[in-house]
Amino acid sequence: MRFIWKGIKWIFKIVVGIILLIFIAYGLFLAVEYITGNKFVDYLKKNSDTVAIGDSFDFSKFDNSFSENDLILVGEIHGFHEPQIVDYNLFTYLHKKHKVNFYFAEVDLVQAHYLNEYLKTGQEEHLDSALKKWAVIQGRDNESYYNKYRKLHNYFTEQDSSSKFKIIGVDKLQDKSLVKHYLSGLGVSFDSTSKTWEQIKTATVQLTSDSLISPQMSKELLRLALNIDFVNEKTNSDNVFFENFQYYYDDLNLTGKKLYGYFGLFHVFQYKLNNLSPFAAQIKGSSLPVASNMLSINFLLNDSYAVMPSDALPDFMRQPGKYSKMPISADNPLFIYIYGIQDFKRVTPENCKSLIQLTGTNSPYEGSNRMATTIQILPVTDKMVFNEEGKDYVQFTVFIRNSDWAKPRED
Repeated sequence: MRFIWKGIKWIFKIVVGIILLIFIAYGLFLAVEYITGNKFVDYLKKNSDTVAIGDSFDFSKFDNSFSENDLILVGEIHGFHEPQIVDYNLFTYLHKKHKVNFYFAEVDLVQAHYLNEYLKTGQEEHLDSALKKWAVIQGRDNESYYNKYRKLHNYFTEQDSSSKFKIIGVDKLQDKSLVKHYLSGLGVSFDSTSKTWEQIKTATVQLTSDSLISPQMSKELLRLALNIDFVNEKTNSDNVFFENFQYYYDDLNLTGKKLYGYFGLFHVFQYKLNNLSPFAAQIKGSSLPVASNMLSINFLLNDSYAVMPSDALPDFMRQPGKYSKMPISADNPLFIYIYGIQDFKRVTPENCKSLIQLTGTNSPYEGSNRMATTIQILPVTDKMVFNEEGKDYVQFTVFIRNSDWAKPRED
């Protein structure tokens, strides 16, 4: 018995020792990060704009960058409230100041059609139709996302005919019933057996030969048919984004025009991530004129909350209802820790957000892996591996502290 007790005490001491070593190592890690971060903090103070949560940035501070680039891509982490505020404020600023009249979005071309109808009419059924089976599940039944589009509608109605803007969808087709509804409005009759994408494609192609269909509509229908092929062939989403973007860029003669895009975070990185080529990386590697003057902005959030579908979470993390409110922070080494995040925290107070230019004059981030190295102890989410070291994956970051979740409509 005494031998067993001595064994237990030794095991206890070993466990305590390991825990102490982990805390000491973590403390040393933070100390090194802090000390080596001083020059980064000095740079950040001169190259950022910080405002309270809910307020708008002084975007004019970075007008030179906006003027020099024809395509501005913004990548959100889905499910937070504050990025929707930034999206609205930035797009309307660029629309007023830089005549940006095209808003590329992570919706498919049919969903974009109904979003544009909503902008014109304000009829909620159009907004409901567009978001009902949106790929971004967190935004389907969500007040923050809905309210953003409501504000865009109000802003749209204030513009004269020469300043109207358009939403362009480049994502994979998401909602088969919505595509059928759209085609029904053009005169296609579907019977109860027309349930496959191939049957819908056949009806779409047949419609192009209808004498009542205009040449422009016929071209749009052929684009729809090609997007049905993307679904059937299970084409990679970022490849679909690029194929559709390239088509609209040429078809709408957008060379030299100012463009804006709002997507999920992964899609706006300009170089390979996890051995994959995001949408922005494909543009950068293309022959499109906009490839050489493109600007990417990503979001990072600390001490914030995101909405998550409850059925996508382990049982112990679920909360009552369809959606759960999840704490998210970019400085949590268990789930995700971005090396250099402490620098951002040192220049951004709580309940504030900062718009940070990472590629300003004499930027210490040039050629550095700071903010491009992630640490993750528990593999709960995909770890981001930046495959091309030292490259400017993004030019700006919006760092947010204490964002609320994007609140579900059901709550």
